[in-house]
Amino acid sequence: MVTPTIPSDESNTANASRVRRNTSTTTTGTSADMTPSVDAQQTAETIRGFARRIREESMRMRELVVAIRQSGAVEELVDSIREASLATRDTAKEINDGARAMRDRGAIRETAIAIDETTKAAQETAETVRVAAREIGEAAPITSETVRKTGRRLRRSPRSTMTSATTDATATSLEEGTPAS
Repeated sequence: MVTPTIPSDESNTANASRVRRNTSTTTTGTSADMTPSVDAQQTAETIRGFARRIREESMRMRELVVAIRQSGAVEELVDSIREASLATRDTAKEINDGARAMRDRGAIRETAIAIDETTKAAQETAETVRVAAREIGEAAPITSETVRKTGRRLRRSPRSTMTSATTDATATSLEEGTPAS
């Protein structure tokens, strides 16, 4: 008779060699004469070990829960979470009340209108500056030509009461566009 094998955590090759060994040797006798195989005994012992470890870890877990409860850590954590949630609620209410008050006063609308008016004024100012710059650019050649002509006239006509050196310096400075000193 062949003794059955129970699969274990060993590799397939070890199981295959065991099966071959068990099939090659036969024992005669009744089932009462048979002893459990080594694999079955190992499996049973492994299960007993698991059960023992589960009991030990359960005891440790109970001890840990008792220690945490007695230390007050759970109550402190619950109180901290409660305080944080109350503070968050109060802050949200304050923000809501402030926004509602600003809306009721018309501050938000007034701010939007002021921003719109400021934007329009800035656009008008920019347009005025553009026009003034264009006018300066158009007038600059005329102005500089007028200054040159005046400088030439001053050099040519010594009718003024200034000395000729002063007149020449003034005329030159007018032509160059620099102030006379």
